[in-house]
Amino acid sequence: MYRRRLKQKAMLLAVLLGFLIILIMPGREREEKSAPEEGEKLVIPQEDEEYTAVPEETWTMPDADAGIRVLLLAEDGGIWHEEQELEREYPGKLQYYEEEEGWVIVNEVPLEEYLCRVVPSEMPSSYAGEALKAQAVCARTYAVWQMQEYAYPQYEAHVNDSVTYQVYNQIDSQETTRQAVEATAGQIMLYEGRPVKAYYFATSCGSTTDENIWEKGNREQTPYIAGRRTGTSESVKDLTDEDTFAGFIRRKHAGDLEISEPWYRWNCYVSLEQIGQNVRNWAKARMDHSADGILWKDGENYILPEQYEIGTMEKAEIVTRNTGGAVHELLLTGSDGVLKVKYEYNIRLMLGIPGGVIHKNDGSEGEGGNLLPSGYFVMEPVEEDGELKGYRLWGGGLGHGAGMSQNGARVLAEEGCRYDEILQYFYHEIQLAGLE
Repeated sequence: MYRRRLKQKAMLLAVLLGFLIILIMPGREREEKSAPEEGEKLVIPQEDEEYTAVPEETWTMPDADAGIRVLLLAEDGGIWHEEQELEREYPGKLQYYEEEEGWVIVNEVPLEEYLCRVVPSEMPSSYAGEALKAQAVCARTYAVWQMQEYAYPQYEAHVNDSVTYQVYNQIDSQETTRQAVEATAGQIMLYEGRPVKAYYFATSCGSTTDENIWEKGNREQTPYIAGRRTGTSESVKDLTDEDTFAGFIRRKHAGDLEISEPWYRWNCYVSLEQIGQNVRNWAKARMDHSADGILWKDGENYILPEQYEIGTMEKAEIVTRNTGGAVHELLLTGSDGVLKVKYEYNIRLMLGIPGGVIHKNDGSEGEGGNLLPSGYFVMEPVEEDGELKGYRLWGGGLGHGAGMSQNGARVLAEEGCRYDEILQYFYHEIQLAGLE
């Protein structure tokens, strides 16, 4: 009898204990999920799983359903079209403004649909999926940053469809790029709670720069574009020093992300005659475009010029370099005066070789254009019979060199990096956010 009662009590105790465990465990599980331990490692999914990073913050203006207004440039690069009819089809709606000079056409399109026609126009659709996702986030972030004001207020257009902003609808939406846009839907980059200036370019020379390469650039306001060595090299070099940069750009460096890319290294010849022609072609236009990009030497000072004709070209020399080695100031000396040329775009114009030959890293040759491939180069004098005739330029990279290198992103993706890791690689201390 006693043993039977004891057995009954033991069974009752076991039932109560089990009931208590059932009550306790779900609460504990919920607590663990809502408050992961400090330093918990990110679990990387297998290759056959679709990966999407979880945004850390939200951004409310514009919202996820916002539309962007794109001014469509005419074939000559101006804003006026002779006819209303366009050769390409566009999503969204078109608005027409009739002016004396012609038609101004603005395409209002949902942001995500806009990106489906930007990403393939800016990055080959054959690139690795994670690189395409990184490009999609960059393009979306750049668009959101531009949408905070109008580039063309009289037409309420945020951007145009050219490389001045982002190339739009030059290539139709592709399956791979649309998937990249959809996989990252609404995701942008923030720094200290604000959208970043998500600059990107084609190929690095093994180093990137900050936004002081441009007239209105301010590295203090954009510390996330700080410039970096792109690769596995841990050596720290001051590439603003002329001799140090010369040693850097004249060599290839094992471990650089883009060491196998055609534009990783290049060289070309530019004659004094060509430089003089470039000054005649571009100096006046660039003076009108920038406040201090072209300056005239007046004694020991450099002033805003009243003229730009410097006569027969005699000499060109690099004065200063920006972060990462990009040329920042160039002196052009002629028989009638001296010009100081500042900022990467102006400098690349003054040393362009339209119709010339550029020898690339892979042994192939490319045709030169109005713009030098990049601002990362050194100048080697070329003489005939003791007389300076021009310069052999030894350079590297393609594009302005600030922000994300697109071919660097491709290499990182091929090495197994996720798109959020690629973005963190090129933009310092950014956070992913989702548009609400």
